[in-house]
Amino acid sequence: MSNVAGIGNGAKHGVLIKGGDVMDRFSKVDTLVFDKTGTLTKGKPEVTDIKVFNNIEENILLKLVAEAETISEHHLGQTIVKEAKLRKLTINSEPENSQVIKGNGIIATIEGKTLVVGNRKLMELENITISADISEYAVEREKKGNTAIFAAIDGHITGIFSIADQIREDAKTALAKMRRNGIKKIIMLTGDNKHTAELVAKELELDEFYAELLPQNKVEYVKKLKSEGKMVAMAGDGINDAPAIATADIGLAMGEGGTDISMETADIVLMADKLEQFSHAFSLSKATIKNMKQNIFIAVAVVFVLLAGVLTGGVHLASGMFIHEASILVVILNAMRLIKFNN
Repeated sequence: MSNVAGIGNGAKHGVLIKGGDVMDRFSKVDTLVFDKTGTLTKGKPEVTDIKVFNNIEENILLKLVAEAETISEHHLGQTIVKEAKLRKLTINSEPENSQVIKGNGIIATIEGKTLVVGNRKLMELENITISADISEYAVEREKKGNTAIFAAIDGHITGIFSIADQIREDAKTALAKMRRNGIKKIIMLTGDNKHTAELVAKELELDEFYAELLPQNKVEYVKKLKSEGKMVAMAGDGINDAPAIATADIGLAMGEGGTDISMETADIVLMADKLEQFSHAFSLSKATIKNMKQNIFIAVAVVFVLLAGVLTGGVHLASGMFIHEASILVVILNAMRLIKFNN
């Protein structure tokens, strides 16, 4: 009864909780691990600047990169595609020999040109030189809260796309509530650059953050936390977060802007992408387990009362049935209190 009422309350508040076992494990969580983009931030990044090199026109570069990024499911890639559409650029060429390098970027051939679009690690993997002035410009943009996406054509850096995302308005409040409810440590793992990650971590007063990670690095860190005896919940929204979500004791996905695979992997889904829902779900899990223990105590106590009554001759069939049915009603009414629970 407690689980049914608790899961129903979660659904009413936009939180899909996949079963009573999830509720029990979630109530024991003491460490939260978050991805950044689309989880702590809104997941609606915008292109704030395009810096071009090697005498290429800005819109030509944007068109080529957008055509290459049509193969990507990542927020940043889709942001570039969206910017091209906003500028009413025609995206019609399909990428050839395309390859998505998880956590780093993409490689594709467009109109006979080989495009490499992604972070510094991808440039290094492809032996593409980043000059000192280009690197300095990228760091400057990152320190202002942007993600710097490098675009190389035929082995030469031809542009940097600066993309910025805003922190969710309810993030700080939701994290503070979860700390008050027993969370001991909040950590951010992101594939983004360390400068942008540091700005977000400071703003939200996180305990730790780790930047420029690949999906497998996130999985390794979650495993490390679990090996230390911590009960870990991992929250993310992208295809790159799914392995870490599956590894954690509790996986949480953003339902509105998240990918299908992250939602299928997760134990809990926030249908409206609000971290306040996460806070509500955590408080609800604790209230549900407390309510369940109360009901178990009531049920066991009544059994002992009936047993004692039977042995002493004070309880007969009619009175025993009445006490038993009354105790069931008390348990049901107690569980129903969870339907109106609000943290």
